[in-house]
Amino acid sequence: MRDCAGPKGSSGKGVRNVLSRVDINLSSQNHAAAASARSEAFARVEIYRDFAAAEAVWRAFEQTADLTPYQRFDFLHLWQQHVGTKEGVAPLIAVAFDANNEPLCLLPLGKFSRGPFRIACYLAGKHANYNFGLWRSGVSFTRRFVTRVLDALAEAEPDLAALELHNQPFSWHGAENPLLTFPHQASPSIGYRLKLGDNGEAVLARQLTSSYRSRIRGKEKKLAKLPGYRYFVAQTPEEIARCMDAFFAQKRAYMTAMKIPNPFDEPETEAFLRAVANARVLEIHALECESEVLALYAGVIDGKRISTLISSYTASENSRWSPGIITISHIVANVADRGFEIMDLGVGEAEYKFVYCDEKEELFDSFIPLSKTGHAIVPLLRAQANLKRFVKSTPALWRTAKTVRGLISR
Repeated sequence: MRDCAGPKGSSGKGVRNVLSRVDINLSSQNHAAAASARSEAFARVEIYRDFAAAEAVWRAFEQTADLTPYQRFDFLHLWQQHVGTKEGVAPLIAVAFDANNEPLCLLPLGKFSRGPFRIACYLAGKHANYNFGLWRSGVSFTRRFVTRVLDALAEAEPDLAALELHNQPFSWHGAENPLLTFPHQASPSIGYRLKLGDNGEAVLARQLTSSYRSRIRGKEKKLAKLPGYRYFVAQTPEEIARCMDAFFAQKRAYMTAMKIPNPFDEPETEAFLRAVANARVLEIHALECESEVLALYAGVIDGKRISTLISSYTASENSRWSPGIITISHIVANVADRGFEIMDLGVGEAEYKFVYCDEKEELFDSFIPLSKTGHAIVPLLRAQANLKRFVKSTPALWRTAKTVRGLISR
């Protein structure tokens, strides 16, 4: 299903009217002229309400567009099949086309209910570390352009109150995020990444001290004595199944020991992760021996960057040799030697990330009203996100919050 909306938007009821008080700052007359030319190329917006209708345009566009691997068709289609539908999320995919019928941008959104209100967010929710949309490469999109896209979305979905967009990077492979032109705030958590660019050995030597690397080598010598010990990237259906079985078992054991809720116990989440692994959308790196999978990290890739989505390690006596840390070292060497530019270890704080990552990746959230109702509730959404960020950035409060969450779970 799809709707077609012209560039005039929603006749005063959309985002243009709500946000008209915010000025657009252009750096020069040349910038203004270029922005005007790009706006003239804007022809229409089509709204797709199912993946089948959007598939051809989406798959073709992602070959050249600026996007993260979390916004590729296969990843989000599998998420919608296994998670989104069960959570009541309806696809709402907005595509802006130029006069030549070529896509300028694609926003992979999903519509859901937040209490009595209808809100749209990026598809995949908590299962995507980064949200960016698809944007034509080489174009600096203005606020005016994005506003026209959102006007068309508001016109097509009159009951849609607002956009709630989380964990957005400021840029991706050098392409600036067009949503930065709208009011935004810092996300509750940040990402951690490692710049590659050299061969694996050079990257590890640059990032890790010689004593730390020596300790890792010493621990790996202990593991290497185990029968069948090896590092590998899962390729066969059997290897993938063995790794995913180990992941869910290890996560279950860890969450139980920590007395905290286990989101991976949700059947739809397990089905989704197994599906993206089997479809080779998820690349799995692991250590194993004959008796068990010792540790694994799995992420999505785009040829320049690997972005870690899940990880786990054994709770057996072999855990004393730090198989998780050893696995990261192997992954760094592997992807660096393959020519990747960036490896990230996902969003959220953890001690091992401070060791392996040399850059923090600030993220931002956008809460954009699309109607008068949205204008009323957006301040509440912003306040809720700010409170979460305050709690997570205050160690005592965050420890208390995790304790309470564990008690509620039990």
